[in-house]
Amino acid sequence: MREFVERGAQLDQEEGGIARLVEGLFSLTEGELGVAALVALGDRAVPALRRVLFEGSPSTVYLPRQRLVRTLGELGAFSVLGEYLLRDKNIPDPELRLAEEAVENTAARELGRDQSDESFYILRAVAITRKLPGAIEALSQFRRGAAASVLVGALDSDFCRNAAVEGIRLIYKAAIPYLIESVRSPEPSRTNESPTSQRRRRAALRLLVEQELEASRWPELEFLLHESDEWLQSCAAMIAFRLNSSEPALHVLLKHLMSADWVLVDEIAQFLWQHLPAARRVITEELSDASASTAPEQARRCRLLRWILKLGTDTKSGGNQVA
Repeated sequence: MREFVERGAQLDQEEGGIARLVEGLFSLTEGELGVAALVALGDRAVPALRRVLFEGSPSTVYLPRQRLVRTLGELGAFSVLGEYLLRDKNIPDPELRLAEEAVENTAARELGRDQSDESFYILRAVAITRKLPGAIEALSQFRRGAAASVLVGALDSDFCRNAAVEGIRLIYKAAIPYLIESVRSPEPSRTNESPTSQRRRRAALRLLVEQELEASRWPELEFLLHESDEWLQSCAAMIAFRLNSSEPALHVLLKHLMSADWVLVDEIAQFLWQHLPAARRVITEELSDASASTAPEQARRCRLLRWILKLGTDTKSGGNQVA
Protein backbone atom coordinates (compact mmCIF):
# COMPACT_ATOMS: atom_id res chain seq x y z
CA MET A 1 0.00 0.00 0.00
CA ARG A 2 2.78 2.46 0.83
CA GLU A 3 4.27 2.28 -2.66
CA PHE A 4 0.81 2.64 -4.15
CA VAL A 5 0.09 5.70 -2.01
CA GLU A 6 3.41 7.37 -2.69
CA ARG A 7 2.80 7.38 -6.43
CA GLY A 8 -0.68 8.82 -6.02
CA ALA A 9 -0.07 11.47 -8.68
CA GLN A 10 -0.12 8.68 -11.32
CA LEU A 11 -3.39 7.15 -10.14
CA ASP A 12 -5.57 8.92 -12.68
CA GLN A 13 -3.92 6.65 -15.22
CA GLU A 14 -4.95 3.47 -13.38
CA GLU A 15 -8.41 1.97 -13.35
CA GLY A 16 -9.94 2.24 -9.89
CA GLY A 17 -6.77 3.88 -8.57
CA ILE A 18 -8.46 6.80 -6.82
CA ALA A 19 -10.99 4.49 -5.18
CA ARG A 20 -8.17 2.33 -3.87
CA LEU A 21 -6.41 5.40 -2.53
CA VAL A 22 -9.57 6.53 -0.72
CA GLU A 23 -9.79 3.06 0.80
CA GLY A 24 -6.23 3.60 1.99
CA LEU A 25 -7.47 6.36 4.30
CA PHE A 26 -8.88 3.59 6.47
CA SER A 27 -5.42 2.11 7.05
CA LEU A 28 -4.40 2.74 10.65
CA THR A 29 -0.70 2.82 9.71
CA GLU A 30 -0.63 4.52 6.31
CA GLY A 31 -3.85 6.52 6.21
CA GLU A 32 -2.10 9.90 6.50
CA LEU A 33 -0.10 9.13 3.38
CA GLY A 34 -3.40 8.75 1.55
CA VAL A 35 -4.48 12.25 2.61
CA ALA A 36 -1.39 13.80 1.01
CA ALA A 37 -1.70 11.74 -2.15
CA LEU A 38 -5.39 12.55 -2.61
CA VAL A 39 -4.77 16.25 -2.09
CA ALA A 40 -2.08 16.06 -4.77
CA LEU A 41 -4.67 14.65 -7.20
CA GLY A 42 -6.88 17.72 -6.74
CA ASP A 43 -10.55 17.89 -7.72
CA ARG A 44 -10.43 14.47 -9.40
CA ALA A 45 -10.51 12.90 -5.92
CA VAL A 46 -13.63 14.74 -4.69
CA PRO A 47 -16.36 12.46 -6.17
CA ALA A 48 -14.84 9.32 -4.65
CA LEU A 49 -14.34 11.00 -1.28
CA ARG A 50 -17.92 12.26 -1.30
CA ARG A 51 -19.29 8.84 -2.16
CA VAL A 52 -17.45 7.10 0.69
CA LEU A 53 -18.38 9.85 3.16
CA PHE A 54 -22.08 9.70 2.33
CA GLU A 55 -22.46 6.00 1.65
CA GLY A 56 -20.04 4.67 4.24
CA SER A 57 -21.27 3.56 7.65
CA PRO A 58 -20.40 5.37 10.89
CA SER A 59 -17.92 3.55 13.07
CA THR A 60 -16.69 3.85 16.62
CA VAL A 61 -13.24 4.00 15.00
CA TYR A 62 -13.89 7.43 13.52
CA LEU A 63 -10.36 8.55 12.60
CA PRO A 64 -10.61 7.31 8.97
CA ARG A 65 -13.83 9.29 8.40
CA GLN A 66 -12.16 12.32 9.94
CA ARG A 67 -9.41 11.87 7.36
CA LEU A 68 -12.08 11.92 4.67
CA VAL A 69 -13.45 15.29 5.73
CA ARG A 70 -9.97 16.71 6.31
CA THR A 71 -9.01 15.73 2.78
CA LEU A 72 -12.16 17.37 1.41
CA GLY A 73 -11.27 20.50 3.33
CA GLU A 74 -7.73 20.52 1.95
CA LEU A 75 -9.22 20.18 -1.53
CA GLY A 76 -11.59 23.12 -0.94
CA ALA A 77 -14.67 20.92 -1.37
CA PHE A 78 -16.63 23.06 1.07
CA SER A 79 -19.98 22.47 -0.59
CA VAL A 80 -19.60 18.74 0.12
CA LEU A 81 -18.77 19.44 3.76
CA GLY A 82 -21.78 21.75 4.08
CA GLU A 83 -24.04 19.14 2.53
CA TYR A 84 -22.70 16.54 4.95
CA LEU A 85 -23.25 18.76 8.01
CA LEU A 86 -26.84 19.59 7.03
CA ARG A 87 -27.73 15.99 6.27
CA ASP A 88 -30.07 14.19 8.69
CA LYS A 89 -28.04 11.17 9.76
CA ASN A 90 -30.52 9.47 12.11
CA ILE A 91 -28.06 7.20 13.95
CA PRO A 92 -29.95 5.36 16.73
CA ASP A 93 -26.92 3.72 18.36
CA PRO A 94 -25.53 6.21 20.94
CA GLU A 95 -21.91 5.07 20.58
CA LEU A 96 -22.00 5.36 16.79
CA ARG A 97 -23.80 8.69 17.05
CA LEU A 98 -21.10 10.04 19.37
CA ALA A 99 -18.37 8.80 17.05
CA GLU A 100 -20.00 10.43 14.03
CA GLU A 101 -20.25 13.69 15.95
CA ALA A 102 -16.46 13.68 16.13
CA VAL A 103 -16.44 13.49 12.32
CA GLU A 104 -18.99 16.32 12.12
CA ASN A 105 -16.87 18.47 14.42
CA THR A 106 -13.90 17.97 12.12
CA ALA A 107 -16.05 18.79 9.09
CA ALA A 108 -17.29 21.99 10.74
CA ARG A 109 -13.76 23.11 11.55
CA GLU A 110 -12.72 22.46 7.96
CA LEU A 111 -15.73 24.39 6.67
CA GLY A 112 -14.68 27.31 8.86
CA ARG A 113 -11.64 27.71 6.61
CA ASP A 114 -13.98 28.96 3.90
CA GLN A 115 -14.97 32.47 4.90
CA SER A 116 -17.89 32.69 2.48
CA ASP A 117 -21.44 33.75 3.33
CA GLU A 118 -22.71 30.30 2.38
CA SER A 119 -20.38 28.53 4.81
CA PHE A 120 -21.23 31.03 7.55
CA TYR A 121 -24.95 30.44 7.27
CA ILE A 122 -24.51 26.67 7.10
CA LEU A 123 -22.46 26.69 10.29
CA ARG A 124 -24.94 29.04 11.92
CA ALA A 125 -27.84 26.74 11.01
CA VAL A 126 -25.98 23.72 12.39
CA ALA A 127 -25.09 25.54 15.62
CA ILE A 128 -28.70 26.64 16.15
CA THR A 129 -30.10 23.14 15.97
CA ARG A 130 -27.21 21.14 17.45
CA LYS A 131 -24.51 22.03 19.96
CA LEU A 132 -21.35 20.91 18.15
CA PRO A 133 -18.09 22.36 19.53
CA GLY A 134 -16.54 22.28 16.06
CA ALA A 135 -19.40 24.33 14.62
CA ILE A 136 -19.12 26.89 17.43
CA GLU A 137 -15.36 27.16 16.95
CA ALA A 138 -15.72 27.55 13.19
CA LEU A 139 -18.55 30.07 13.51
CA SER A 140 -16.38 32.17 15.83
CA GLN A 141 -13.70 32.48 13.16
CA PHE A 142 -16.00 34.65 11.06
CA ARG A 143 -16.15 37.37 13.76
CA ARG A 144 -19.64 38.37 12.63
CA GLY A 145 -22.20 40.02 14.85
CA ALA A 146 -24.89 37.90 13.20
CA ALA A 147 -23.50 34.93 15.15
CA ALA A 148 -23.91 36.62 18.55
CA SER A 149 -27.23 35.07 19.56
CA VAL A 150 -26.06 31.59 18.55
CA LEU A 151 -22.77 31.85 20.43
CA VAL A 152 -24.49 33.11 23.58
CA GLY A 153 -27.00 30.27 23.24
CA ALA A 154 -24.10 27.80 23.16
CA LEU A 155 -23.11 28.82 26.70
CA ASP A 156 -25.79 26.32 27.72
CA SER A 157 -23.57 23.44 26.62
CA ASP A 158 -20.76 22.20 28.83
CA PHE A 159 -19.02 20.95 25.67
CA CYS A 160 -19.35 24.21 23.72
CA ARG A 161 -19.02 26.80 26.48
CA ASN A 162 -15.29 27.44 26.23
CA ALA A 163 -15.42 27.82 22.46
CA ALA A 164 -18.47 30.06 22.73
CA VAL A 165 -16.75 32.32 25.28
CA GLU A 166 -13.76 32.77 22.97
CA GLY A 167 -16.05 33.57 20.05
CA ILE A 168 -18.14 36.05 22.04
CA ARG A 169 -15.02 37.96 23.06
CA LEU A 170 -14.37 38.65 19.37
CA ILE A 171 -17.83 40.20 18.81
CA TYR A 172 -18.53 41.41 22.34
CA LYS A 173 -20.49 44.58 21.52
CA ALA A 174 -22.93 42.70 19.30
CA ALA A 175 -23.34 40.07 22.03
CA ILE A 176 -24.13 42.43 24.94
CA PRO A 177 -27.96 42.34 24.60
CA TYR A 178 -27.95 38.54 24.36
CA LEU A 179 -25.57 38.20 27.32
CA ILE A 180 -27.81 40.37 29.48
CA GLU A 181 -30.87 38.40 28.39
CA SER A 182 -29.07 35.16 29.26
CA VAL A 183 -28.08 36.44 32.71
CA ARG A 184 -31.68 37.47 33.36
CA SER A 185 -33.10 34.09 32.38
CA PRO A 186 -32.67 31.34 34.99
CA GLU A 187 -34.23 28.05 33.92
CA PRO A 188 -36.59 26.49 34.65
CA SER A 189 -37.25 29.21 37.27
CA ARG A 190 -35.47 31.56 39.64
CA THR A 191 -36.39 29.47 42.68
CA ASN A 192 -35.50 26.16 41.07
CA GLU A 193 -32.62 26.86 38.73
CA SER A 194 -30.79 23.94 37.14
CA PRO A 195 -26.98 23.60 37.45
CA THR A 196 -26.66 23.97 33.67
CA SER A 197 -28.58 27.24 33.72
CA GLN A 198 -26.44 28.49 36.59
CA ARG A 199 -23.22 27.72 34.69
CA ARG A 200 -24.60 29.47 31.60
CA ARG A 201 -25.50 32.60 33.55
CA ARG A 202 -22.14 32.65 35.31
CA ALA A 203 -20.31 32.44 31.99
CA ALA A 204 -22.42 35.21 30.47
CA LEU A 205 -21.97 37.51 33.47
CA ARG A 206 -18.22 36.93 33.64
CA LEU A 207 -17.96 38.09 30.03
CA LEU A 208 -19.80 41.28 31.01
CA VAL A 209 -17.37 41.71 33.92
CA GLU A 210 -14.20 41.33 31.88
CA GLN A 211 -15.36 43.68 29.11
CA GLU A 212 -16.70 47.23 29.31
CA LEU A 213 -20.38 47.76 30.02
CA GLU A 214 -22.21 51.05 29.66
CA ALA A 215 -23.74 52.43 32.83
CA SER A 216 -27.11 52.64 31.08
CA ARG A 217 -27.28 48.83 31.04
CA TRP A 218 -26.67 48.41 34.78
CA PRO A 219 -30.36 48.68 35.86
CA GLU A 220 -31.00 45.45 33.93
CA LEU A 221 -28.45 43.65 36.12
CA GLU A 222 -28.83 45.37 39.48
CA PHE A 223 -31.10 42.62 40.82
CA LEU A 224 -28.10 40.26 40.75
CA LEU A 225 -26.70 41.96 43.86
CA HIS A 226 -29.39 40.01 45.73
CA GLU A 227 -28.76 36.64 44.04
CA SER A 228 -28.19 33.63 46.28
CA ASP A 229 -25.38 32.35 44.02
CA GLU A 230 -22.12 33.86 45.25
CA TRP A 231 -20.52 33.90 41.79
CA LEU A 232 -23.40 35.84 40.24
CA GLN A 233 -23.58 38.22 43.19
CA SER A 234 -19.83 38.82 43.18
CA CYS A 235 -19.65 39.42 39.43
CA ALA A 236 -22.55 41.85 39.64
CA ALA A 237 -20.75 43.67 42.47
CA MET A 238 -17.62 43.98 40.32
CA ILE A 239 -19.64 45.62 37.56
CA ALA A 240 -21.37 47.96 40.03
CA PHE A 241 -18.11 48.99 41.68
CA ARG A 242 -16.38 49.54 38.35
CA LEU A 243 -19.23 51.80 37.19
CA ASN A 244 -19.70 53.97 40.27
CA SER A 245 -17.36 52.81 43.08
CA SER A 246 -20.42 51.65 45.00
CA GLU A 247 -19.59 50.96 48.65
CA PRO A 248 -22.41 48.38 49.04
CA ALA A 249 -20.97 46.51 46.06
CA LEU A 250 -17.55 46.58 47.70
CA HIS A 251 -19.00 45.06 50.88
CA VAL A 252 -20.49 42.24 48.79
CA LEU A 253 -17.03 41.44 47.44
CA LEU A 254 -15.44 41.59 50.87
CA LYS A 255 -18.11 39.24 52.20
CA HIS A 256 -17.28 36.62 49.58
CA LEU A 257 -13.57 36.72 50.41
CA MET A 258 -14.60 34.05 52.92
CA SER A 259 -15.99 31.79 50.20
CA ALA A 260 -14.92 28.15 50.13
CA ASP A 261 -14.39 28.54 46.37
CA TRP A 262 -10.76 29.55 46.03
CA VAL A 263 -11.13 30.45 42.35
CA LEU A 264 -13.75 33.03 43.31
CA VAL A 265 -11.63 34.27 46.22
CA ASP A 266 -8.64 34.74 43.91
CA GLU A 267 -10.69 36.67 41.35
CA ILE A 268 -12.15 38.95 44.02
CA ALA A 269 -8.72 39.57 45.52
CA GLN A 270 -7.25 40.44 42.13
CA PHE A 271 -10.18 42.75 41.41
CA LEU A 272 -9.80 44.56 44.75
CA TRP A 273 -6.08 44.99 44.17
CA GLN A 274 -6.71 46.44 40.70
CA HIS A 275 -9.17 48.95 42.20
CA LEU A 276 -7.26 49.56 45.41
CA PRO A 277 -7.16 53.39 45.23
CA ALA A 278 -10.98 53.49 45.39
CA ALA A 279 -11.30 50.54 47.77
CA ARG A 280 -8.41 51.12 50.20
CA ARG A 281 -10.38 52.95 52.90
CA VAL A 282 -13.10 50.28 53.19
CA ILE A 283 -10.55 47.46 53.03
CA THR A 284 -8.53 49.08 55.82
CA GLU A 285 -11.66 49.39 57.96
CA GLU A 286 -12.52 45.74 57.29
CA LEU A 287 -9.00 44.71 58.30
CA SER A 288 -9.28 46.69 61.53
CA ASP A 289 -12.59 45.01 62.39
CA ALA A 290 -11.28 41.53 61.52
CA SER A 291 -8.11 42.04 63.57
CA ALA A 292 -10.15 42.96 66.63
CA SER A 293 -12.16 39.75 66.40
CA THR A 294 -11.13 36.57 68.20
CA ALA A 295 -13.12 34.31 65.85
CA PRO A 296 -10.78 31.71 64.25
CA GLU A 297 -12.14 32.25 60.72
CA GLN A 298 -11.12 35.92 60.85
CA ALA A 299 -7.43 34.96 60.71
CA ARG A 300 -7.81 33.96 57.07
CA ARG A 301 -9.74 37.14 56.34
CA CYS A 302 -6.99 39.26 57.88
CA ARG A 303 -4.35 37.46 55.81
CA LEU A 304 -6.23 38.09 52.57
CA LEU A 305 -6.88 41.76 53.34
CA ARG A 306 -3.23 42.35 54.26
CA TRP A 307 -2.15 40.60 51.06
CA ILE A 308 -4.35 42.91 48.96
CA LEU A 309 -3.08 46.04 50.72
CA LYS A 310 0.52 44.87 50.44
CA LEU A 311 0.18 44.43 46.69
CA GLY A 312 -0.84 48.06 46.52
CA THR A 313 2.57 49.14 47.79
CA ASP A 314 4.75 46.36 46.41
CA THR A 315 3.37 44.58 43.34
CA LYS A 316 6.24 42.10 43.39
CA SER A 317 5.76 40.87 46.91
CA GLY A 318 2.49 39.05 46.58
CA GLY A 319 2.85 37.13 43.33
CA ASN A 320 -0.22 36.46 41.23
CA GLN A 321 -2.04 34.03 43.46
CA VAL A 322 -3.71 34.35 46.82
CA ALA A 323 -1.49 32.80 49.47
